Amino acid sequence: MAIRGEIGCSCGIAACILMIVTCFIKCSAKDDPEQPSYGFIGYSLKWEDILNGYESPKKVRYCFYPMDKGAMIQIEGDANGLNFTLPPDKYRLLVFNCDADNIGFRNMETYETAEAFIPETKATRTTVAKRIPLYGIAVDELEVEANEGTNNKREFNMASLIREVTLDVKVEGMEYIKECRGELSGVPSAFNLCRQEIVPDKTTTVNFETTTSAEGVNTKVLILGTAPKKGDTPPALPTNEVKLDFTLKDGSTISSTLDLGNSIGETESNNVNVDVSVTVEKETSFSVTINNWEVSAGDNMVIE
Repeated sequence: MAIRGEIGCSCGIAACILMIVTCFIKCSAKDDPEQPSYGFIGYSLKWEDILNGYESPKKVRYCFYPMDKGAMIQIEGDANGLNFTLPPDKYRLLVFNCDADNIGFRNMETYETAEAFIPETKATRTTVAKRIPLYGIAVDELEVEANEGTNNKREFNMASLIREVTLDVKVEGMEYIKECRGELSGVPSAFNLCRQEIVPDKTTTVNFETTTSAEGVNTKVLILGTAPKKGDTPPALPTNEVKLDFTLKDGSTISSTLDLGNSIGETESNNVNVDVSVTVEKETSFSVTINNWEVSAGDNMVIE
């Protein structure tokens, strides 16, 4: 009888253990979250707002910011587009070319603070033909759904995030001039990528060289920013000054400064013309006089 009791007890214990294990397995299977599925995304990029006479972008960066939680996801591709997968979620998205000349990026951890900026340590005297301007877009909400198929293609038109300032100086007395260099001050040094506007309290000075002709000197300067849109309230605009340093054929130099006020920032075009007329004359010494100046909208971006 004792033996039978022990056997019965052992069987009861075994059955109890089996029930516990079975319950644990069921509970574990129920509580274990499913592995997340992914959505396939394909992007193609349109480059309609390309500046004529400059190199085209070749390297593009995508920055995805999950709207609920999670760190920014960064992916890079070529200028044609990109195919990849992402966890299903709602995102904010920044797309921009990361090979723009003399442009860096900072504060990229969050969508609201991401900026393009001009590093102060880099030289600004570069050949126009070798420059790559900055282009980009900002998407405030983009939903990626699970198991989206390969037919999920989206197209973005990359907008210009820079402006081209053409400085054309007509010089009476050009026979005395050997060359001219100068600087444009009050240039925006930072651009908020999600708001797509300059950071008005951050400015720098851009140095430039000019091309000389029998009539005068001219140059083109690229600056961060976009043209103001009608009906929008623009951020506070920095004031601009142009300083011209003329080197004369006798080796001496003369300089003149022109206060442009807010005229560049207020011009409703991404191409801005600054036309200046000056007189260089020799009496007891050389002098330069600014006769008049005008800031106007130039031609729009050229579609290539």
